[in-house]
Parts: sequence; C-alpha cells; structure tokens
Amino acid sequence: MGKFDGIEKKLHKVVKSASLQNKKEQDKKNIIIYNVPVEWSEAIKEHGFSFSAYAKMALIEKMKKDGLL
Repeated sequence: MGKFDGIEKKLHKVVKSASLQNKKEQDKKNIIIYNVPVEWSEAIKEHGFSFSAYAKMALIEKMKKDGLL
C-alpha cells in the first residue's frame, strides 16, 4: 500500500463536507425574503451583492430621486 492510496476519496469527502462548496439546495431553503422572486435574489447574488446591500442601495437611490434625502 502506497502512501497516497485512497487520497482522492479522502479529498472528495473533505471537499464535499466543507462549507466552501456551493450548496444551491441549502441556499434556496434559507431564503426568507417575502414577495421577492427567487430568480431576483439569485441574480443579485450572482453579481456579488447581498440582497440587503442591494436593497439598501435601491432605497437610497429612490429616496434621493424623490427628494427625501
């Protein structure tokens, strides 16, 4: 038996259980944004924003446009 026998299985197991792997199913379960389509929040995430940051930017932009800020 060599030193590296079965290393691929061990690496796969580690990568699979690591939090670094993208888990789409879990992400969909954790979305608690009412009246917002999942597609919208996914598009926002794909472009590197969090939903709350994007919503805050949109609110600031709209409030400035309406003269509230």
